[in-house]
Amino acid sequence: MATTKKRRIELIFFEQERIVRRSVTARCPICRIETELLTPHEAGDVAQLTLEKVDEWLAEGRAHSVRTSSGTQRICRNSLGPVG
Repeated sequence: MATTKKRRIELIFFEQERIVRRSVTARCPICRIETELLTPHEAGDVAQLTLEKVDEWLAEGRAHSVRTSSGTQRICRNSLGPVG
């Protein structure tokens, strides 16, 4: 008589996410220096601010932004102050 063994097999999958950030470097028309022009989300990440706070800074004049020809808003990294 043959005995049957039950085996439990556990499969574990790991997903790896890779984020590619392509920043735009250009001459800012406001401060007139070569700098990164960031999306509002990138600016928030760089300055460790929420998106609402980034909008607040723009409204208060603490940071400045430009509109691209496609209509997207880009924030001058230089206007965010010393961030590191």
